[in-house]
Amino acid sequence: MRNKYQTQTDNRETTPFESSEEAWFWYCLCEQLGHLRARGGDSNIARPCESSDIIIAVKKLLNKGKINPDHMRILQRYGAEQAPPHPHFGASRRICELWHEAMGFLDIILRQKGIVRLI
Repeated sequence: MRNKYQTQTDNRETTPFESSEEAWFWYCLCEQLGHLRARGGDSNIARPCESSDIIIAVKKLLNKGKINPDHMRILQRYGAEQAPPHPHFGASRRICELWHEAMGFLDIILRQKGIVRLI
């Protein structure tokens, strides 16, 4: 898949993420590494988006009321930890539900945009 926004110097084929979780964790890692907006930079994998495209999708969900501030807190917390919430590691059932709800809505948008691989 080619990204029409790729720079002229990067002619690599892009690889979509396998899941919305993988895309979210990638975005969070980019933010932790200094707000990098690259598609992979020196990475062996070129992505079909910039990291900002992920947060734009999340903000659209928030603005449309699909997710709420509780979802955002969970996304931010576990995004920073680079691991989804799990009841065996102290997360409550409600936290896990919020995470899965948010990922479900995000998954739809990211698959439509070609950022997450179509099933």
